[in-house]
Amino acid sequence: MVKRTKEIMKKIILLVLAFTSLIMVGCGNIENGDGTYRVATSPNTYIIDSCEYIGYIGYGSGDIIAHKGNCRFCKERDSIKWEKRKKELEELVTKLKEK
Repeated sequence: MVKRTKEIMKKIILLVLAFTSLIMVGCGNIENGDGTYRVATSPNTYIIDSCEYIGYIGYGSGDIIAHKGNCRFCKERDSIKWEKRKKELEELVTKLKEK
């Protein structure tokens, strides 16, 4: 029983060490070639598939983007969709009133 516990502990320790080394190697700065590093100061806006995203791309393993909450393309699509739905409901109400 003690031998099995030691084997399990060795595997756990190796797994923790592998995970820690993966994190240490994966997180790094991007060097510009002249000894300076790129640092993300403010998020950029990207347009992908007719939607706006904000984030940081090109800064090594720390790339991240997220959909903007006030995406102008989504607002336009929603307004067109809701205008169409409003018109359909108005037509339905007039039909029901006629009966």
